[in-house]
Amino acid sequence: MQKPVYILHIIAFLLALPPDGRAQTITELETRLKAEQAAMDSLKVRDLNPQPPQEASAQPENESEKTKDTSLNIADEINSLNDEIHRTERQLRQAESLLKNREEKIAQRTREIYKIGRQGILSVLFSAKSLRDAAQRMLYLSRLKDQDQRDVQALQTASKRVSILYTILSSQKQRQQILLQRKRQHEQI
Repeated sequence: MQKPVYILHIIAFLLALPPDGRAQTITELETRLKAEQAAMDSLKVRDLNPQPPQEASAQPENESEKTKDTSLNIADEINSLNDEIHRTERQLRQAESLLKNREEKIAQRTREIYKIGRQGILSVLFSAKSLRDAAQRMLYLSRLKDQDQRDVQALQTASKRVSILYTILSSQKQRQQILLQRKRQHEQI
């Protein structure tokens, strides 16, 4: 009974993956994280509810075939999970690179604001040669302020993206460890 639920979790997880190489939005990443957590919960449920023992009259060959099938299923899950981990690691590297670039741009812009702040915004405005020039400088300063706000928002989004990807990767690696442990147990049987 647990297997269909587990399959639904895997399908939900696969649907959360992007079909192409485009960057995922925070909402898509959160959906992917929920699917990953559901898959992890499904693994834990399977650990808590092991398969009922077979009857004593069961044939040893049937037992061996079932163990092989289970081992193959686990191996398939591990291979699929390895692919997911590689994809997540690649996305994480890209997100970290983007975050680093945004941090550098914000730091550079902060230095520029600091330098302007030393001169004073009023001195920038009053150094205008005409009223039209002063109005244009006000417009530019307003646009810079708006751009700075967008840049800070983009930095926060990039940071949240990296955080979610770290969480997804951590969960995937935990699942991988559980599956590897399960595979070793089946191989010992």
